[in-house]
Amino acid sequence: MVWLNFMIDITQSFWGDLGFSILFVLALIAIFFKCKETLSRYLLLWYSLLVLFVIYNPITLIICKQFMEEETFEQYYLRLFGLVPVAAVIAVGFLIAVNHFSGIKKFIAVVISAGLIIALGNCLYTEDWFTKAENRNKVPQDVVTICDLFADYEGDQIRIMAPLDVAIYLRQMDPRFAMTYARQLPMEAYELTNSNPDPSLVVDYCKENNIDYVVVSAIDNILNTYLNYGFKLYGRSANYAVLTPNDPSWILTEYPMASGDQGMCYTMENINDGTLIVIDGGDAANEQTVRDAINERGGVVDAWIITHYHQDHMSAEWAAHVLQSGMTTTDENGKEIPVPFIGPMKSVETWVKWGVPEERCKTVKPGDVIKIKDIEIICLDSFDRTCIVTTDSTGPDREELTGKCPTDMDEKAVNYLVKTPGGNIYHSGDSHFSIYFAKHGKDHDIDVAFGSFGENPIGMQDKMTSIDVLRMAENLKCKVVIPIHWDVWTNFQADCEEIKVLYDFKKDRNEYKFHPFFWQVGGKYVYPKDKDKIYYHHRRGFEDCFEAPQNIPYRSCL
Repeated sequence: MVWLNFMIDITQSFWGDLGFSILFVLALIAIFFKCKETLSRYLLLWYSLLVLFVIYNPITLIICKQFMEEETFEQYYLRLFGLVPVAAVIAVGFLIAVNHFSGIKKFIAVVISAGLIIALGNCLYTEDWFTKAENRNKVPQDVVTICDLFADYEGDQIRIMAPLDVAIYLRQMDPRFAMTYARQLPMEAYELTNSNPDPSLVVDYCKENNIDYVVVSAIDNILNTYLNYGFKLYGRSANYAVLTPNDPSWILTEYPMASGDQGMCYTMENINDGTLIVIDGGDAANEQTVRDAINERGGVVDAWIITHYHQDHMSAEWAAHVLQSGMTTTDENGKEIPVPFIGPMKSVETWVKWGVPEERCKTVKPGDVIKIKDIEIICLDSFDRTCIVTTDSTGPDREELTGKCPTDMDEKAVNYLVKTPGGNIYHSGDSHFSIYFAKHGKDHDIDVAFGSFGENPIGMQDKMTSIDVLRMAENLKCKVVIPIHWDVWTNFQADCEEIKVLYDFKKDRNEYKFHPFFWQVGGKYVYPKDKDKIYYHHRRGFEDCFEAPQNIPYRSCL
């Protein structure tokens, strides 16, 4: 039945309505009964019947499916109909019919024949696939425009990835164009014109095959998807855009303390250019771990940003290392500068007490924007109600807050939105839940959000609960929410599975557009590559199994 349905479909695709196919059948009958010329009978009648027999033979279908791509199979199979001399058969059929008349009757028969052909046939110049030649090379004008973009290209080879209808002409126009495929398109090439493309597939293919340029459809939603992912526009034609592929992925890493628990220190590393941002710094217990991780990446940090000045988020040891190492970065204008210390007023005051020069510090408050290389750091309101009642001293001389107006939260803590070509990351510090998260979600596009999660002891409110984390994510309109802080303090230790259970319970009814991701201490999160993951798992290994002979007495040991 599959074979029969396929044959019915391609028959309808080729013949359209029954009118022209009836003319063809009647012409074959006329040739069989009336045409006495042997050569015409063989070339028109028997040859046509042989080709039709081959086309409609299930064996032919099976053989062709072995050698043709599934995505383009039907359009190539339809080309077999081109072997049938349809026009010649119908013309001879009409000729046989007209020759039965003479005089004025013959003239009338010719007019009727022409009318039937016009009424039942289609003009190929009106077909969607017909394009009038616009240049002397008789190729689509888009191809000529793309070739002109590379007129001054100095290399001997232009490694490019393009849709088939462009690729087949590029090589003809300029032999410098090199592709890793011919008519057998890789699956990734269909993403170039897919109405809902996945740029990460194209990025991976380009990296594996050393491709420098890609040609994508210039339809707005397709082109914008690639540009928003980080691809750069090289040039464009009327219907296509030439882009340079970019892998803007960021690796988010959480570092452990000496105890093996979470350390309140995270790094964001751009896979493409190595830009490294340190968020908070943990305390003295994980300073060496962070230092080692930075040294593994060349010992260079582009910025250190602090959410608030609590001791588990910033340490004198890490500040000393940044100072003594002489780390530098570049500002938005490309000028080399010392790595800046970025944080709210209380954090800057603490750094200065530790000996950090004031000129190295940048005090920020909600509304401030900092640009470093191709990233933009937007400072937003914090909702850390524990921080607002934190006093400078924790000893006997601790300040009495009873009856006093609270200090300005903006001086003590900020949240950050780090905007990158590969996605936007929101760090809420130690914020409690606030309905103002919804304001941040309306004002900004957020891909990944960190939320401080914990099991609050009786009489204490310091961390977001499981439902608070889900509400935060829903308000922020993020795509992924990552709970943090849940095992730093033993008396606040929580189980992330509680979030998963509540998420599964509520996601369908509330129509959540996000999902949680659960780290393991020391784990990594690569965005957007890991955007669909729920759990982190350390590398399991053994990918090279059976690539070498096994050193075993006999195979049954396996």
